[in-house]
Amino acid sequence: MSTPLTMTDIEFVRLPELTQRHHLYLYRENSALLRAAVRAKVIRHAELEGRELRDILTCPQRVVRSRPLPPGSQAREGSSRPRGDGWPGFDNGDASAELSETRVLPSLHLTVAEPSLLGETLAVHDLGDKTLAHPPIDDIERALDLISRDAGLQSLCLLVPDTHEVVQTDAWRAAVETVGLIEEPKVTPEDYLLVARTYFPQSRLGDLSHLSENRRFLSRLRKFVEQRTCTPFELSLQIDLIVLGEMEGGEFRSIEQTETKRRRQWVLPETLRRFLDDRDGASFSALMQLVDGLHHDRMLEPDEILTRLYRATTTTLESRDKRYRRLEDPLHCVWAALLLANEGSFLNGNTFVAMDCLCQSYSRASEATPWFSSRDGWQAIAPLIEIAPAKDPSRLDRARLELQRALRARLEAMQEGGLDWFNCLISLSESGDTTRSSNEQRVIAIREVD
Repeated sequence: MSTPLTMTDIEFVRLPELTQRHHLYLYRENSALLRAAVRAKVIRHAELEGRELRDILTCPQRVVRSRPLPPGSQAREGSSRPRGDGWPGFDNGDASAELSETRVLPSLHLTVAEPSLLGETLAVHDLGDKTLAHPPIDDIERALDLISRDAGLQSLCLLVPDTHEVVQTDAWRAAVETVGLIEEPKVTPEDYLLVARTYFPQSRLGDLSHLSENRRFLSRLRKFVEQRTCTPFELSLQIDLIVLGEMEGGEFRSIEQTETKRRRQWVLPETLRRFLDDRDGASFSALMQLVDGLHHDRMLEPDEILTRLYRATTTTLESRDKRYRRLEDPLHCVWAALLLANEGSFLNGNTFVAMDCLCQSYSRASEATPWFSSRDGWQAIAPLIEIAPAKDPSRLDRARLELQRALRARLEAMQEGGLDWFNCLISLSESGDTTRSSNEQRVIAIREVD
């Protein structure tokens, strides 16, 4: 890429070598199927050239934000609060008060502009990563301006979702004209095969390269793409659904076998229980097919699917199903805690993806007591110390409350040393010995659904 070019991420990861110092990667919101591969290729190329990976530098920056005032509060505050410099941004004729604060934020401009004792280095930043703090828009534009003028001392790989506001700026367009653009494509009937064959070797279900020449499978994929333009990630989900729901041993099941299997899978408690006990590929596949069927075949909304998962899990914890005449596995409590902690992923994201991540997390937990003593464990069960019913509860609220109570009862009954802290806090909460100052935030927050 000696001259600025716009290319797909599929083309980029196949390049034999890179010649640009800076890289701009534009990916689709909620997709970015090859984001990790793009990042890895840029870093590997920098290492070959002797450029070390560096962190994004930070600096204090003044942040101004508006805070709406309650109706009628101006008159009250006007008589009790001092005016002028004591209240930055305060305006008697305005219905809001500006609050300013100095915060330490990442700075792409500083990262690109500052020299380093290590010589030229590489910094990588993903503006779509919700776990990171991000620079303000003007700082990003200043960094892009350095890149477009080839005035930066350090190199930068910037990954940007296509919905980010910087994409609409002149600084972004100038930088793209200078260094080119790596872009995640939309999947169309013309290029779906290229995207699918790129995904097959790295699929979430293992190496599926054998499907590259399966005409029936590729025909199913083409029909899916012809119905709608999709992102590469959505195509990868469809590949997983076909493999899990319609294939066995690399071959399609007969229509009769598929329909019989679907009818058997409508009962959620049994299917869930088999997965919780067996934790193998067959039980995982059956559970994922069932959840997908509830969503696509029965057209259930995510909140209804989650409600049914809550109730099925409660049934397991309370041992209502008498067909399972053996001691309850403490790991069932781990599943219940993970399910409660991941409610937001089900309601605000993709149900199938949320279910897959949840099952993978459960499969990685080998023992209950060490897991509950871990950071993820105690954060998941801490809200159970104080359980409060929601006002005007919905079906989901009631199902959640039942599961919280069932899980808390199981945890209190467990005679494991790793849960001493939990039982101690329960006792303190029930006796009323816990105290909080009037201005202290609550440590435990029970999320309620309107």
